[in-house]
Amino acid sequence: MDLKLPTCEIAIVLRTVILENKRMKLNSKLIVIVFSSFLASCASQIPLGDYDSLTKEKIESSPAVKKEALALTRISSGSLYDLLVGDVALSRNQFDTALAKYSHQARVTADQEVIQLALRIAEHLQDQTVRLEMTLLWLEIAPQDPKAHRAALDTFMASGNILEAVTQGSWLYQNRDDLDAFIFASTAPLESPELLPLIMDRLTTLSLSNEKKPTVQFIQAIFYQKHSQPIKAEAMVRKFLVDKSKDRRGLLLLAQLLHQQEKKNKAIEILEDALQDDPSAHKLRLQYARFLAAESVEKAIIQLNLLQVKDPDDQEVNFLLGLLHLSQNKLDLAIPLFQESSQTPSLSANAQYHLGTIAERQKRIVDAINHYTQVRFGRNYIVAASRVGKLLAAHRNIDDARQYLQRLRFSQPKQAISLFQVESNLLVSIQQPAQALQILSDGLENFPNNPELLYARSMVAEKQDNFALAESDLRAILAQDENNATILNALGYTMTLHTDRQQEAYNLIVRAYTISPDSPSIIDSLGWVLFKLGRSQEALNYLNQAYSMVPDPEIAAHLGEVYWAMGNNEQALNIWSEILEQQPNHRVILKTMLRLGASESTMP
Repeated sequence: MDLKLPTCEIAIVLRTVILENKRMKLNSKLIVIVFSSFLASCASQIPLGDYDSLTKEKIESSPAVKKEALALTRISSGSLYDLLVGDVALSRNQFDTALAKYSHQARVTADQEVIQLALRIAEHLQDQTVRLEMTLLWLEIAPQDPKAHRAALDTFMASGNILEAVTQGSWLYQNRDDLDAFIFASTAPLESPELLPLIMDRLTTLSLSNEKKPTVQFIQAIFYQKHSQPIKAEAMVRKFLVDKSKDRRGLLLLAQLLHQQEKKNKAIEILEDALQDDPSAHKLRLQYARFLAAESVEKAIIQLNLLQVKDPDDQEVNFLLGLLHLSQNKLDLAIPLFQESSQTPSLSANAQYHLGTIAERQKRIVDAINHYTQVRFGRNYIVAASRVGKLLAAHRNIDDARQYLQRLRFSQPKQAISLFQVESNLLVSIQQPAQALQILSDGLENFPNNPELLYARSMVAEKQDNFALAESDLRAILAQDENNATILNALGYTMTLHTDRQQEAYNLIVRAYTISPDSPSIIDSLGWVLFKLGRSQEALNYLNQAYSMVPDPEIAAHLGEVYWAMGNNEQALNIWSEILEQQPNHRVILKTMLRLGASESTMP
């Protein structure tokens, strides 16, 4: 950006910036300095008669001008010009230009406000190089400023430099008692497991007072827990609790670690003992209620009711109470709790989703749609969008449903891939597979070679007996990830169904089994292809293993068919009857029996 204006015109431009761009939150101190400087140079050019309240004497005698004149002695006219250009660029959203000007002047002037503004712009642009440079410069000129250390903590966390983040967190803990900052430094994922020992070494060398040194063991426990080493984490937190036996965070972490290791009773005992000593410990009681919910919903509700009495406006408690009442089908109790918690932004999406499921269950279709459409983020977003699509298709028409999903794709582009699949699934559910296939093809035009869309299209194509397209899509995924066990298995299994290329199918499934030997679906596929190859006894071993892991109807259909082919009709009928007792009209089982000539009347 090349801004070349006479001095007086610059002052007028800057005055406009001040008046019209407050929303940009510009560096107000800088504007006053620059404006005061350039206004003085304009005095001889502006007809004073046009500004009754503005006289040369008033300008020169103004306390603000006198005060800011002192600042001017530290900043050259060249720097002021650069900073002005940066401010004007900011007002025009020209962030690259603003960053270049401010970061340059931050280096030249070492002014903290300039450094901070350059840092904020770098954060906005996600320019990690300049962000780090500004952070280090700020620390250099203000080594005792807690804001500089907090900025450094955020910068190092954003760049994945956990070692330095830990150092900054410990400084804030030691000098400002900011334990949350120290804990925050332990929350980032490690790029490599090899970093964990280095972090442990760094933690042991931190400069902390004797009173605060035990906290290092607590931080070490958090690191171990986050990186799937619960036994080491438990050992460290127990060491911490030797010195800090009543520490709430330590007790909570120990309970979580015990629960994580399936020592559920011990975890509950830890919390019960802690609550006896400290009945007012909110987080401990909340965790206690969560643990109890898996064992006794009634006991969990008692604990949450205690928390609710103490603070009726605690919406996290209200939301959890709503979930427990919903699990017991006490909808009249759940609804008002979800309505209250839906007013809290972090809980709104999940609360609205559950209100939608309740309304749908109660056949209040319009209310259900309204609640589902309020789910605008979170884990239930796609499920809610799918439910709206199905309700619109069932109670209005398929065109309305599709238009709704297409509008979501436009308004939520980050969810577009999933929404293409939702629309495709909806079309499959109403027996329009050709249109479902077209939707997925449209998705792949927008997101070429996307594995999720390729896999979805391959499954629809397979249902239409279009094995050529299914194979092409699955092989396109394997070209990106040749050791994807799920895709190897899918390709091998569909090959057994649609071709006579059984040996090739066997080779693909064996590769999948080698990668993922504990997958019931892959073990089932291996048994089925062995049966197709005439190796029935081997097939039986694998199919029995898969069925014992997951009594799935499709596995049961395969296992029963192998027994039938081997002449053990009674065992085949026993297996099928187990499924039909629970799902009397299961299509796969009935279709298999019909094909083989087995009769339900002969079942035990």
